[in-house]
Amino acid sequence: MNNENPSPTPQIPAEKPLTRRTKVVFGLGDWGNSSLSTIFGFFFAFFLNNIAGLTPLFAAPVLLAGGIWDAINDPLIGVFADRVRTRWGRRRPFFLIGAIPFGLSFILLWWVPPFESQAALCLYYSLVYILFDTAYTFVSVPYSALTPELSSDYNERTSLNGYRMVVSVIAGLVAAVAMPFFVEQFVDKQAAYLSVAVVFGILAIVPYFLLFFFIREKFQNTKSDTFNFLREFQLSWKNKPFRYAAGIFTTAWVSVSLVGALFQYYLTFWLHIPSQVDVILGLLMISTLAFIPLIVYLSKKLGKQTAYVLSLSAWVLVMLSLFFLPPGFTPVIYFLIAAAGIGVAAAHVIPASIIPDVIDQDELNTGFHREATHYGFIVFLQKSTSAALLALMQIVLSLSGYRIPTDPSYPLAVLQPDSALWAIRAMIGPACALLLILSMILAYKYPITRERHAEIRQEIERRRLEETE
Repeated sequence: MNNENPSPTPQIPAEKPLTRRTKVVFGLGDWGNSSLSTIFGFFFAFFLNNIAGLTPLFAAPVLLAGGIWDAINDPLIGVFADRVRTRWGRRRPFFLIGAIPFGLSFILLWWVPPFESQAALCLYYSLVYILFDTAYTFVSVPYSALTPELSSDYNERTSLNGYRMVVSVIAGLVAAVAMPFFVEQFVDKQAAYLSVAVVFGILAIVPYFLLFFFIREKFQNTKSDTFNFLREFQLSWKNKPFRYAAGIFTTAWVSVSLVGALFQYYLTFWLHIPSQVDVILGLLMISTLAFIPLIVYLSKKLGKQTAYVLSLSAWVLVMLSLFFLPPGFTPVIYFLIAAAGIGVAAAHVIPASIIPDVIDQDELNTGFHREATHYGFIVFLQKSTSAALLALMQIVLSLSGYRIPTDPSYPLAVLQPDSALWAIRAMIGPACALLLILSMILAYKYPITRERHAEIRQEIERRRLEETE
């Protein structure tokens, strides 16, 4: 029998805070992801229907095929990225290789080929969407996985994602305002969309080169086991916090996707203010940006779950109000959009900041550090759900009698029937509110608190010390 005094509980070594330069460069990495995804999310469905001339029934397969492939390739690249070993680290080589294809494939999305056939247009946009998404995933999944590679500290991770989300919202603001603003300046709307896409496609390339040259990974030598896709997913799914985090992330971002895709339809055909799309989207982005520091503060003071539930409650009220808002109440829409910023800010910051904590729980359970695998699977669930809902959105528009303009140079000349207008309002209002309420319920039940995370980190450090002895 061992009569020696038990070893004292190991203390987590004080971790050197991340430099401001590291946080800034890391944050800048989200410029391309945010700006291109904002343009895509807000305008691509509208572009397909009203500029490229695809009917909703032919646009639905584009959004479904691209979205499903988007979902499938995330965990594949995630698992692969966790097993890459190079002298540049695990994540940085992806940035160097994928940056240029990422920007160029985005540009191809906004070119309207001279095809008369609806089927040919559908095939073209499906293939280009798949190409773009492959390049997007190739850089974005390793980028997301950088957070736990750079710091293991609970608050530093929140701060790191705060920098990232500030850049994300600024990029989204610029993109959301620039696209409708410059489109209004062109007579040829097809040329307008393509011109803006060229500018943003090129700008999206630069940050990934900055990441490659200026970021260094701290924990790139952590263990990783052999690849088995099914086993990897089973390991993740057995992790209870992972299931909750995946649900929170999915419901939050599916709501963002659904609102983004419908917003231009709502402002154009229901409120009859298409010339104010850029101003209203700009207000939403500014409000979101302004609320991010408050979300970070509330997360530190109240905990991530409480901050999230409180913030999304305001967003739910806004979405329900949009359903009842009649045309002509333009000042009210400005107030509602500004109020929605706190919920959108929470959706940007908190789901992303809880995933690293889930990864720590997984390391405690399995002994392996599988950041990109977890991000890949979570984004798989989010994107597959988004793809299905966006395709369903197009089907609902088709069933409601949505009309396609005959002249893409004047896409707003067409009048929509009452049934289509009601469908647009119902999808952007009550449907989105239900998704947000589900996200709040999941956040309320999420099991990793600040105290529990401290216990997890303590146990991980104890095991690492034992391995070195």
